[in-house]
Amino acid sequence: MWPSNALTERLNLQWPILQAPMGSASTPALAAAVTNAGGLGGLGMWGRSAEQAARRIAGFRQQSGGSLNVNYPIWPDPRCAPETAEAMRRHLQPVYNAHGLDAVPEPRGEVSDVGPDHVALLLDTRPEVASFHFGLPDPEAIEALKSAGIFIISSATTVAEARLLEKQGCDAIIAQGTEAGGHRATFTGVEIGAQPGLFALLPQIVDAVGVPVIAAGGIADGRTAAAALMLGASAVQLGTAFLHCEESEVRDGHRAALAEADDACTVVTDVISGRPCRYIRNRMIDDLVASGLQPLPVPAQQSLTQPLAAAGDRDWTALTSGQSAALSKDKSAAELI
Repeated sequence: MWPSNALTERLNLQWPILQAPMGSASTPALAAAVTNAGGLGGLGMWGRSAEQAARRIAGFRQQSGGSLNVNYPIWPDPRCAPETAEAMRRHLQPVYNAHGLDAVPEPRGEVSDVGPDHVALLLDTRPEVASFHFGLPDPEAIEALKSAGIFIISSATTVAEARLLEKQGCDAIIAQGTEAGGHRATFTGVEIGAQPGLFALLPQIVDAVGVPVIAAGGIADGRTAAAALMLGASAVQLGTAFLHCEESEVRDGHRAALAEADDACTVVTDVISGRPCRYIRNRMIDDLVASGLQPLPVPAQQSLTQPLAAAGDRDWTALTSGQSAALSKDKSAAELI
């Protein structure tokens, strides 16, 4: 039968469908619902301590006995020149004032390299999958995780990145097309204009590597999933479609924007987080682009823009979305699977 292949058997999945971990939008309830429906639920650990990550994994295990994907970003030192940070804070302060918020905070953020505390957590909790964005952690961490039987996944935006990930020990590779919402996964500095769309990228990666390939970017329903499988994918990963689900952690303004999305409403920009990411275009993006200011590195820039979402104004909220948002519908995670 079509749902069964080496990847689904290895991860004990009924269906070759992965829920993208999606950082703060993913919840234990969402991941558990996806896994219980036969897919692979995912939890993003972006910016979380090992203790916080442990609580999220425990929350999943309380609701599901199935497979789990735990995801980490890999980003460099977020420090920047003080004058760059002060210029950005001065620019944003009037916006904070207009929304009744306090002073723009000092930028914050740490190197994200999956340190010893998180490796120890993964070895203790043994999620079935550990996935990474922006490349892989150091070889010692990968060796330890693989020795513990944990399946390793990371994302590629080009064939060259896919080959490198396979060489570094990935057990499967996510082919991320430019249609995808969220951060561009490139870890080799490939310009966005040179990154292929999914249906150009996917069959080329399938032909170039010997490990299973997971298709991501523009997958929103059965039609798009079937097309990716026909092009050689062993599974598909959906992100934006799961943002509509009641189990996801999404602000009301973000949900409303997704409900009104069309095929031409998104842009890729680094002005919100400090790294290229696809969002629904709004006033915050236009304002920061027009300012001409250099964004701080990720996640320092995000620590300045993210607090604006608390005001509930969708024009000043990061509205992460892929290009197929208009194909998605409000459903529970189980119904979507």
